[in-house]
Amino acid sequence: MDNLNLTKVKKKVYQSLKNTGYNNFLLAISGGSDSLFLLKIVHELSNEYDYSIRAIHVNHNFSPNSGDMENYCVSACKEHDIELVIKNLNCNTKSNIEDHMRDHRYREIFTAMNHNEALILGHHFDDQIETFFYRLFRGSSPNGLSCMKEISERESRKICRPLLSFSKKTIEKYVEEKRIKFIHDLTNNDISFDRNYIRKNIIPTVKAKWSGFSKVMKHNIMLQDSYKNIANDYCKAIFDHIVSNKQVDINILKSYPKYLHSIFLRYFMSQSINYELNKNELSSILKLFYSENNDYPKLILKNNLSIIRYNNFFYVVEDTIKNNLIEQLWDLKDDIFFGDFKLTIKELKDRGIYDCLCKKAPIMLRNVKGKERMMLNKHNHQELKKIFQAKNIPLWERQRFILLFSDDELLVACGAEHTFISTELR
Repeated sequence: MDNLNLTKVKKKVYQSLKNTGYNNFLLAISGGSDSLFLLKIVHELSNEYDYSIRAIHVNHNFSPNSGDMENYCVSACKEHDIELVIKNLNCNTKSNIEDHMRDHRYREIFTAMNHNEALILGHHFDDQIETFFYRLFRGSSPNGLSCMKEISERESRKICRPLLSFSKKTIEKYVEEKRIKFIHDLTNNDISFDRNYIRKNIIPTVKAKWSGFSKVMKHNIMLQDSYKNIANDYCKAIFDHIVSNKQVDINILKSYPKYLHSIFLRYFMSQSINYELNKNELSSILKLFYSENNDYPKLILKNNLSIIRYNNFFYVVEDTIKNNLIEQLWDLKDDIFFGDFKLTIKELKDRGIYDCLCKKAPIMLRNVKGKERMMLNKHNHQELKKIFQAKNIPLWERQRFILLFSDDELLVACGAEHTFISTELR
């Protein structure tokens, strides 16, 4: 590669780093040519600009030569006097190995990142093309087919891919000329992995047939990105009409054209919990959407959250409540935690019941068991279950209520949105 091309690469990398708004970076390196090429470029830039650079290598211990790859990373970072963080993992899954390792890798990297760092990845344009086909065969929407972005975010972490516009061929020329040492990951030869199969069997065949393949793919990816933006802008405009209190109103969404239903549900999940539905999950949600079953049908997502239909609304719910306690005594002198939930003196005072409760202290805190009764008028008790039903409070919200008892008399039922108070305190 001549100096003009090298200057072009360095200028592009510099501009990408600048666009992140950060001066501190964590560079993920694998030991392969792409990441070690980028390591050299970023190191040179750090000598010219006020950048702080660290590197991280995640060893999944999956490849036969994973140890050699780790050693190459150690050697390269020593040569450039760059701090290296090494994470050693073990892959225990036997299905969706590629996705599992990628997700696990991101988790470990984000754990190692400092709050003031952006993550640098060595993806290039050939990786972008692979991603397009990989997602195409998995039934992705335009959102997925728009592929990777030069600057993006994941779990509130800034990610920079400064080589995304450069081809693998460009990188290989530079690596060869500068004699950068690297090691080939032996698992890249295994075409049982989807990405390897696409890289070795599909893309070369298509390239041989159409000489302008790379330009067409760049156009396709840009086109999908435009479609994604149009859909997202429209979903954003109608979001507040369909979603209330983080719940999707099924009947209102049904009033829109049918083609919008799946698009909006994807958008809702992305915005509400930063989660991208896969094809099977979306299909299952649509079955719940078009059914008439409001008796708590649900779908458990890969992140262990659930989509539950109740009273013609979709709710996003944690599947379990942690630290669920049976009972706990409270003297009402200080705020108190009951499992995952907190009761405050201020809250009781705001509701005008603190002084009355103090006269009956200590108060016993309990979870809902299902047979509780509360005095709601001067003469009769009413089942708490029927009170919940009258207010359309779903089952999982009922489990979150904290019940305040005095001498086995239910005085208060405190929930996130509702509080029921016995006539004993009125």
